[in-house]
Amino acid sequence: MKTTNKLIFELKDGVYDSLLKDAASSDDITRQRGRLCDAISGFEKDFGQMEVSVYCAPFTIPLLGDFTEAQNGAVLSAAINSELVVVICESEDKMVHVYSEAEGILELDPWGLRRNENEVHTLKGLVRGILAELKLRGYEIGGFNAYVLGHAPFELDDIYVPTFEVLMTRAIFELFNHGELNKYELAEIGQCASNSHYDVPSGTSRQLASCMGGFSFADFKKPGVPISSKVIGEVLPRDYRLVLTKLYPKAILSERTDIAALGDIVHELRQVAGIIGARVLRDVNNDVLLEHAEEIRDELGDRALLRAFCYMGEIIRTLEASSYIITDDIERFINTFKSASGSRFKYLQSYGVAGAPTFEELAIAISVSDELLYDSGATAIIGDGRQGISAAIAAMGRVESYIKSMQKIFGDDAGTEISEIYEFSKTRQFRLI
Repeated sequence: MKTTNKLIFELKDGVYDSLLKDAASSDDITRQRGRLCDAISGFEKDFGQMEVSVYCAPFTIPLLGDFTEAQNGAVLSAAINSELVVVICESEDKMVHVYSEAEGILELDPWGLRRNENEVHTLKGLVRGILAELKLRGYEIGGFNAYVLGHAPFELDDIYVPTFEVLMTRAIFELFNHGELNKYELAEIGQCASNSHYDVPSGTSRQLASCMGGFSFADFKKPGVPISSKVIGEVLPRDYRLVLTKLYPKAILSERTDIAALGDIVHELRQVAGIIGARVLRDVNNDVLLEHAEEIRDELGDRALLRAFCYMGEIIRTLEASSYIITDDIERFINTFKSASGSRFKYLQSYGVAGAPTFEELAIAISVSDELLYDSGATAIIGDGRQGISAAIAAMGRVESYIKSMQKIFGDDAGTEISEIYEFSKTRQFRLI
């Protein structure tokens, strides 16, 4: 630990450049220095000059396989050049004080760790959940001051929360305990905190991705023993960008769509596995699925069968895409990403419902993107489509025209910008001091 003023001086003087180069890349050092200095300065403003530790982790975007994890699937994710930074030290009053850009200041007693219904879906509840899980595992905890700097794309909880979990868990653990937690335990603690106190069912793929950074792959075929690694390769060079586009405000979907009619993908896949007599769909192949097709349709309907076929194809494409990163085959990677997007649109059946046939933003986004990007990129919808966010991998030469077209189609009368541009980042989770 070092004092805040000394850390800022040393950062600006290049003392930590070799660490930043190792954790991220030489091209990103200047931006990283600035982010870290901003976070330390923010801590100093709120809590004063103190000896602190500093942690950083990237936000990540699941590219393929995100919906398969609950059925022991596989997930490929990518880190972007946007991070969360945590500056932390022990507090004198033994209470927890956390300032975040997302929710402002929060305070809690680290010894009152029961779930509070008023804290569900808040960072306060999440911090309480992390402390509770650390204590349950026999680790030391205590009061601390923390400053959290960083915004997830479009303030999406699905992107922000996993990174917050692993970074805050590591920071708290190392403040009061010796040694380090491995990435699997960091991810598990975050998962438990989400499930118990934040009240959002969570896997561990996104937490693992944030720990590893870069392009990362996680295979959950063996329950409790995931295989995860940073995928080494340069499949997406500097002339490609990730463009995220908000296709509609959150409120609109609830107003005009019967959310219940979209169904629960995870639940339906579990039901399909049950009919087949398997623990999870990862344990069966397409031939077995076809043998039970009639029974599945009779008991669950056609959509469940379509989603099961989508699951099978998604696993294969996720494995293939990971291999194309290793072999630096950009064309095949893009084609696989596009193929997975098309499969999810056709077979997941979650990008719109019959009750709102005149509203098809997600379908339009994919269609327009295919035309605009053609052989210079591809677009997919993030998650099951309920958040209305598209993710386009686009060659830099097409980015400007792509964004202008999307703005013209989906933008509002006020001209609110609906697209955000990110670079793919090699940054992994790291501790500065």
